[in-house]
Amino acid sequence: MRRDVLAVASGLIEAGVQQGDSVILIGENSLAWLWCDFGIQAAGAITVPMYPGSTAETAGKIIENSGATYAIASNPETAAKLTLKRIGLMGEEVAEWVRRGPTQAIEIGTRLARIKPDDLCTIVYTSGTTGDPKGVELAHRNLVDISRAAVKVHPVSDEDHSLSWLPYSHVFGRINEIFLGLVYGGQTWISHGPDHLAHELQQVKPTVMCSAPRVYEKMYAAVMARVRESSPLRRAVFEWSIGIGRRHFHAHTPGPLLTAQHRLADRLVLAPLRARLTGGRLRFFISGGAALSSEIEEFFWAIGVPILNGWGMTETSSGVCSNTLHEHRFLTVGKPFPGVEIKIADDGEILVKGPGNMLGYHNNTAATAEMLREGWIYSGDIGEFDADGYLKITDRKKSLFKTAGGKYIAPVPLEQGLMRNSLLQRAIVIGDGKPYVTALVVPDWDAAKKQGLDEAAVRASVQKTIDELNAHLGRWEAIKYFTMLKHDFTEDAGELSLKLDVKRKAVAEHYRDQIEAMYTGKSAAS
Repeated sequence: MRRDVLAVASGLIEAGVQQGDSVILIGENSLAWLWCDFGIQAAGAITVPMYPGSTAETAGKIIENSGATYAIASNPETAAKLTLKRIGLMGEEVAEWVRRGPTQAIEIGTRLARIKPDDLCTIVYTSGTTGDPKGVELAHRNLVDISRAAVKVHPVSDEDHSLSWLPYSHVFGRINEIFLGLVYGGQTWISHGPDHLAHELQQVKPTVMCSAPRVYEKMYAAVMARVRESSPLRRAVFEWSIGIGRRHFHAHTPGPLLTAQHRLADRLVLAPLRARLTGGRLRFFISGGAALSSEIEEFFWAIGVPILNGWGMTETSSGVCSNTLHEHRFLTVGKPFPGVEIKIADDGEILVKGPGNMLGYHNNTAATAEMLREGWIYSGDIGEFDADGYLKITDRKKSLFKTAGGKYIAPVPLEQGLMRNSLLQRAIVIGDGKPYVTALVVPDWDAAKKQGLDEAAVRASVQKTIDELNAHLGRWEAIKYFTMLKHDFTEDAGELSLKLDVKRKAVAEHYRDQIEAMYTGKSAAS
């Protein structure tokens, strides 16, 4: 790895990349991607990772803001999105540099000697759910210090190995799957992508793994679909075993009867299920990037696969707090990492001061001043601490809306409630300035087809979920109508952010007619 990284650094230097230059890196996860990332840094330059699915318009904005002078692309298709004249391809220029080996050892050594911990290492662009991409400036010390902090609370060692699939263009995968692995000396397997995870989990049998909640939701949905197709006896055994699993992990000191029941449940259901879902050696999952529902979290703990829910931002160099195997509480994102301070502002906003806090937004002083004040990152998330110091995220500050009746609505808990239905891929709650709350839902039409369900059956299933959810809500926040969409939202349409969060404003504009129909009595989808 060292040889190949220095070979890429040598190639970049010979291509004219100067110390302090910004270099675009766009492509799918691969070993070559990692050579290039560390090679850019070894040449004293700044890595600007770009999601390969980015549009040409987004790529142009990132190139202009970063002032990039060179780019490395995985293939001609991704290169075609870039307006730069100087582009190297991983399969051509980079492959040749690696074949040739390092040629600029003295110059690389000179450049590395000039780099200080507070120097800019990488610019990671994030648009959040509104506005143009903003370049988060992270120093070398940000990445090193936050990685060391995370390893202090998670019991990982060089005996661990992980399956890495999260996009390296975002901080979650790049820091938690790659940089942390360097700190604790573990082994990392690079996935071919989310569509291959089921097979690769069996092949690799990882001991730790990071993911966004959507993967866990799909695992859960696949299990429940299989259970529904089972005989009544097998369904009863499954439900009994899961119930025993829940009781067992909730019990501080399980008694002899519960212990014996758990051993039987593990032999009959839980152990085979763990092996089928995770390969059988997984010690824990890390979840981040989005809200994790309590139903999914409890299910995995029940089968003996701990999910450790955490929280962080690109602006904080990924995670700043997490549940751990030793300190865990459901419905929270755990306690702050060593060296991280978190406090709650008067309006409920979560503020963070820690070793991962960004230097600022690149060439955007106004946005920096809004986000970073007196050393504190203003996260935009709303949260609270419980009596034991566990942080709970309750909503996004900007996602809160007020109905026409003056009632504030927190959409995220409602959307989580809807997503308990395994037939749904996505759910968005609507109601800003409206007389009541409605929802746009995206069914998993392929899953419905496999189960032999037509549109009417899917609609009935969604309505049942809404009725169950509404039974526990106030009248002002109950979901009155919903509309089913034929297709999911896309990044190309500007409906998803760079990290695939929904841009609520864009969705509201694109589906204006469907939304208005739910308020004018013209919608039949309710």
